[in-house]
Amino acid sequence: MDFAIRPMTSSDIPEVFEIDKASAVLYWPERSYHFEVETNEASRPFVAVDPEGKILGFIVFWLIIDEAHLANFAVRSEARNRGVGRALLNHGLRVCYEGGARVSFLEVRSGNTPAIHLYESSGYHTESIRKQYYQDNHEDALNMNLDPEAYEKLIQAINTGNGKPSPGTAFEHTPKTKGPTA
Repeated sequence: MDFAIRPMTSSDIPEVFEIDKASAVLYWPERSYHFEVETNEASRPFVAVDPEGKILGFIVFWLIIDEAHLANFAVRSEARNRGVGRALLNHGLRVCYEGGARVSFLEVRSGNTPAIHLYESSGYHTESIRKQYYQDNHEDALNMNLDPEAYEKLIQAINTGNGKPSPGTAFEHTPKTKGPTA
């Protein structure tokens, strides 16, 4: 599957919102994406787009000093298991690393096996469990961390082409000019 990764723009938000709404029970309100793209200095939002410009998925990281927090992430159902998610994750982690991040954190539903597999295969490990974290069904959340050694190893793999992005994936590296924030 051919696609490129680029920074999310305000004009992407309606399509991103629809992907999030179709992927998650507790999806972000559309105004949250406007905040991430237009206001939040810590935000590193990206989209994966096909050659026709259709958004296949998105990811939002928050870069705070030396931490990359994965805030939101979804891929269209028809684009799943085609390398889009891995490419978005790798791209976001690389941009955050270049911005000074040395660790990464995320929360994921304990029942989201495909996401957990992706994170574990990228070097994340479960640090703790938040019991009944999600309001809709009281599902547990796994707090997963990517420690400095695993992060460095993943970045080396990405930079040498061994970070498991899908074949034919075009990484367009255009980070925001904003630096890390306190």
